Amino acid sequence: ALIATPLDPEEIPDEIKFKLQISNPDQILKQEIRTDNKFSLAGVQMKFSMKAKDGRFTLVQATESSLLGDWIIKTPSSRHAFVPLNEYSMMSLAKMVGIDVPEIRLVDMALLQNLPPLNLPQEQYAFAIKRFDRQSTADTTELIHIEDFAQIFGAYPQQKYSTTNYEQIGKIIYQFSDNKILDIQQFASRLLVNILLANGDAHLKNWSMIYQDKRTPRLSPAYDILMTSVYIENELHFALNLAKNKDWYLAEMKHFEQWAEKVGVPWRVIEKQLHAIMDKARSVWPALLLDLPMISVHKEKLREHWKKLHPDFQILTDD
Repeated sequence: ALIATPLDPEEIPDEIKFKLQISNPDQILKQEIRTDNKFSLAGVQMKFSMKAKDGRFTLVQATESSLLGDWIIKTPSSRHAFVPLNEYSMMSLAKMVGIDVPEIRLVDMALLQNLPPLNLPQEQYAFAIKRFDRQSTADTTELIHIEDFAQIFGAYPQQKYSTTNYEQIGKIIYQFSDNKILDIQQFASRLLVNILLANGDAHLKNWSMIYQDKRTPRLSPAYDILMTSVYIENELHFALNLAKNKDWYLAEMKHFEQWAEKVGVPWRVIEKQLHAIMDKARSVWPALLLDLPMISVHKEKLREHWKKLHPDFQILTDD
């Protein structure tokens, strides 16, 4: 028998979107997909694989090899204001405290070429992130294999918030990574940064393993880090459980210690890393935020979020 399962908008290949002239997210998703009071921004933001040349970005045509695209371009959202500015700013803050972030840019919409007609808000910028699953030389472009954790756990896209927890992801990383100490520290750091940046969308599909040498897995660079709480009313939660807790404002260092115990990694390896993240965030983020392009009302909500966190994770500002 043929069994059909729902497909997440992010699973639809760019070539099909282009061929079908899908230009409005409402054509893909009639209503927000909610699971455990969550939803994915994939349904409300168009994403294209594009080729960069001379400062401009050109959409890879359906008749061309999909390997040609070396950047992912995310256009403004038709439902939520200034998502590209949000994501660029949050990824920049993450990078500042040691999160492995690919090259990112804000790109003027006028520099995007060959797009289908788009029904988008009058916002100036799209968000661009360099593809880390491509390796280019002067003559060729090769695909680097990656697996997100929905694939690893055999979960359908609609199960990305409910199938497992951060302990189980950590166990996979710690058991199979080619550099398990570095990668489990990086994973723990990203968990903490997601709390600090009020990102409730770090679900299974937003974590991946990458096979740079085609044989051994490593934790991939970070992607899709943004402050979701400015778009979701009463957003208070992680995407998955962390030591049986999902509430940002109840999270404290002891939850990470319990997480480390479940994963099987020595707490001293994680504790030192988390304190380094907090020291760096407290010292540089408040000033750095002033100069980032995130809109003022979102910046203020982030500062309010910092103040409401447990003292272990609070970031105090002068305002």
